[in-house]
Amino acid sequence: MIIEAWHPIWGGGQSHVFELSKKLISNHGCKIDVFVMNLQDENGNIQKNIEEFEDGNLRIIRTGKARNFNSFTDRLSWIFEVVSEVKSNHKKEKYSLIHAHANLPGIPGKILRDQLKIPVIYTIHGNGANSMVDMYGKNLKSLILSIIENFLHTKIKYDAEISVDRLTSEKPNKNKRISVISNGVDIEKFENVNIAKDSTKIKFIFVGRLHKQKGLDYLLTAVSKIKNELPINAEFHIIGSGELEKHLMQKCIDLDIKNLFKFRGKIYNADLIREYKSSNIFILPSLYEGQPLTLLEAWAARLPVIATDVGDNKYFVKNEINGYLVPAKNITALSKAILKSLNNVYIQTMGENGFDFVKNNHTWDIVAKQTYEIYSKTLQ
Repeated sequence: MIIEAWHPIWGGGQSHVFELSKKLISNHGCKIDVFVMNLQDENGNIQKNIEEFEDGNLRIIRTGKARNFNSFTDRLSWIFEVVSEVKSNHKKEKYSLIHAHANLPGIPGKILRDQLKIPVIYTIHGNGANSMVDMYGKNLKSLILSIIENFLHTKIKYDAEISVDRLTSEKPNKNKRISVISNGVDIEKFENVNIAKDSTKIKFIFVGRLHKQKGLDYLLTAVSKIKNELPINAEFHIIGSGELEKHLMQKCIDLDIKNLFKFRGKIYNADLIREYKSSNIFILPSLYEGQPLTLLEAWAARLPVIATDVGDNKYFVKNEINGYLVPAKNITALSKAILKSLNNVYIQTMGENGFDFVKNNHTWDIVAKQTYEIYSKTLQ
C-alpha cells in the first residue's frame, strides 16, 4: 500500500489504511507493506524507518529524506523516492499488487504498475475538486488543486478503483471498474471503553483536522448567533490540530464565544474513544467529505450527530432518526439543528439508532472482506 501522510499527521485516510491492513492480515492471510512519507514532527524529529505490527506481517516503511508535508516540492520529490523504495523491496520479496490511497500516490502506483507488471488499485477518500473555491477562494491555487485531483481520480487508468463515496462513479471516468466501499469502525474497541457522561455539562464534540475543508468557521459563526439561547453548561470541544488553530481561537475571541469552545489538540486511541463516549452530540460542519470515518466513530459511541449534506452523508444520516442533516455553509440551518438537538427528548434514541446502523453495516471486517474480493478479482 502507498499513502503519503503518516504520523505525526493522522486522519481518516491513515486510520482506514491501518485498520483495513490489520483485518486483511487477520481475516484473509495477507502480508502488507505500507509506504509513507518520512515526515518530521513539530519538533523536527522523525520516526523509525520501519515499524512492524501484526507479528511482522504489517510493516510501515518511511521512505526517502525527512520531508515537510506542507511543501508541494517535497511531496513531488517523494514520488520518485517511493518508486525506488518499492522496487528495491520487490526484488527481495515479490508483491502481488499495489494499493495506492488518494491522492498523489496514484502517480507512483501507476509508474510501478507499468515497471513491475503487477496490478494497481486506487482508493479515493473523498472528492474535494468542487469545493476548492470554497476553501481557498477563486484563485490559481484552487484551480491547480482541482485539476490535479480530477486528473488523479478520473484520468489515470488503474486496474480497479475504489471510492469511499458514490460521487466518483457519477463522474466521467477512464476507469470503468469502480467499487464503492465505505469506511469502517471497530465496535468492540468502543464497547470496551466505559466512561460516564458528566451530567453537569452538555458536550458537543468535533473530531478532525483544523482545515478549511471541515467548515469550522461556519460552526463558530452559527454558535455565535445562538449563544444567548444555549444552556449555560453547553460546551463545544474541538479535537484535532491544523493550520487554522490560531485563526479559530482568535475568531472565538472576536465573536465573544471563547467560553463555549475548548480546543483540545490531538487525541488518539482509547483516549479519543473516551472523549466520544463522554460527549452528548457529535458535530461535523464540513464543506466536503467522502464518507467521514468520524461519523461512524460517533455512532459507535452511540452519539446522535449533526452533519452537513456533503459526500455520502445523506446515505448515512437519516434526519431525526440517527441525527440531523443540514446544507453545507448554511449558518442558520446549523444553528437551528444545534438548538433542536438540545430540546429533543428522543436524542439518546437517535444515538442508539446510529450504533445499530454501523454495527450491522460498517465494521472493518466488512470493509476488509469487500476489499479482498476486489483484490481476488483483479489478480484472476
